[in-house]
Amino acid sequence: MITWILGALLGAGIAAGALVLLSRSESAKASGFDGQLLSFCGGAVLSSFVLLTSFQIVGAWELQSTVRQHASDEARVLTKTYAAAGRLPAPDREAVRTGLRDYTRTVIDKEWPAMADKHDTPLAWRQLDLVAARVAAVSATAHDTAVDTEAAVADLYVKRHVRLADPAAITPIVLPVAMIVAGVFTIVFPALVGPTTDRRHVVALAFVGAIVAFGILFVLQLRNPYTDPLAVHPSAFRTALTRYTQLG
Repeated sequence: MITWILGALLGAGIAAGALVLLSRSESAKASGFDGQLLSFCGGAVLSSFVLLTSFQIVGAWELQSTVRQHASDEARVLTKTYAAAGRLPAPDREAVRTGLRDYTRTVIDKEWPAMADKHDTPLAWRQLDLVAARVAAVSATAHDTAVDTEAAVADLYVKRHVRLADPAAITPIVLPVAMIVAGVFTIVFPALVGPTTDRRHVVALAFVGAIVAFGILFVLQLRNPYTDPLAVHPSAFRTALTRYTQLG
């Protein structure tokens, strides 16, 4: 974060210093390029806001799709594991299936909300480890009946690791901050360089302000796929619970 701030300050210092030094000559003072300079600055500020906003919207939208897909993949493997457990001996079959149901509920009720803060849930790990240990114990004595379940559990660990890696792709906080700063400058720049109370100008600037505010709000709501109002919900895991009931 500090590096980004220092870089922005350095760029601002170089731009301001160059302007001051190069504008001291008489020819520069007489050239009358104020309008061109202001136009350039306004365009640069607006372009920066558009770039930052569009980059974050595209990234957040793709992340939402990725989160939804990875949740679906894990839920699909959970259902596959639950079905494969039906071939285990009776006591082990019920123990494994109960463990899978508990794990799924933990993901829905506890782990999914925690992922908004980039955390997983130790309880979910323990529940999955107990399932894996029970399947491994069955495999040691009756490998043929447990081979499919054991493979499904191994795949489940892979899918879980992939899903838990998704929050790391949330954009760093420096990008929304830079977007907000650029948005504020976009709105106040016309007033800074040439204040006017003409009704048409006020209406036009108000419209620009509304667009900028909407863009900022949309990015902030879309940025984290685990928080409302635009959150991705654990619907795939709820569907898995329904499939468990159907499988018996």
